[in-house]
Amino acid sequence: MPAIDRAPELPDPVTVIVCANCCKNHFAAGPDGRFHCPCGSVITPRDLVLDPDERWCITPAGLLAYVTAPVVALNRYREARAVMEDPTLWGWQKAAHAEYRRALAELDAARAMGLPLPHDIPVEIGRVYFAAVVNPDGTYGGGNPHALGWDCTICAPRATDPSRQESHPCRNPRGHAFSTVNGWTRHADRRHTHTFEVLSPVAPNLPTARDRAAEILTRRQAAAVLA
Repeated sequence: MPAIDRAPELPDPVTVIVCANCCKNHFAAGPDGRFHCPCGSVITPRDLVLDPDERWCITPAGLLAYVTAPVVALNRYREARAVMEDPTLWGWQKAAHAEYRRALAELDAARAMGLPLPHDIPVEIGRVYFAAVVNPDGTYGGGNPHALGWDCTICAPRATDPSRQESHPCRNPRGHAFSTVNGWTRHADRRHTHTFEVLSPVAPNLPTARDRAAEILTRRQAAAVLA
């Protein structure tokens, strides 16, 4: 099996394959359907010896890599979530949290690498839900973000002492965002002209998600002007 290393610029569960002959270069996709190393080695995906739970893929840079099979990651997600939602299994919660986050990272990596996700997947991988404030001029005024696997006090048992409140991996980001927006709307000061809504961009991290949430409103303004 070819030697491997981690590519820090890619999602952590993505492993870029290194040439076993030169032990330093990666295999790039060629026009002939094969993968070529600068040292002259050439392989095809059939030359790879992967575990049954792994699938080969091509990174955005055109390099040969592999990730956990999406169906395996989805099973891991379901098993971890079942433990997290069973109050009788509290002693296994920490391990379940780690497996839950691992499964989400694996699913997100598979999505980013262009692999099809199972058709019955119950979650939207990579989506951030903002309970957003919309300024009077229609621009983004900030918001509370929620995403699967992110630290979440709402998903954790409520502590009697607020200073001891724990965070658990989020299991219901969409629900949290809509609940927050509904609460803000009910209790909003009618003298203010801000509005509230849920924005849900796909993004790899929070800074990018904020930028894309703002872009959603900017594009909406532009479309309204053209109309």
